[in-house]
Amino acid sequence: DIPLQFSTLTGGATDGAQIHLHRTGVPTVVLGVPARHIHSHAAIIHRDDYDWALRLLVALMERLDAEIAAGLTR
Repeated sequence: DIPLQFSTLTGGATDGAQIHLHRTGVPTVVLGVPARHIHSHAAIIHRDDYDWALRLLVALMERLDAEIAAGLTR
């Protein structure tokens, strides 16, 4: 099991916010690593969070196919 921290942005945005709105919509997944001082020259992350995010990304890429991607749209 990969530990997750769910978050909802109430301000700001990621590139995914605009990508998913392109034309009729593009299935988009945003993965983020919790970080302190994100807008500074040297953000700080916990190495475990990075390692878990990498494992999640690899698992996603191993399983994601066209059928699953199509299911991400409404």
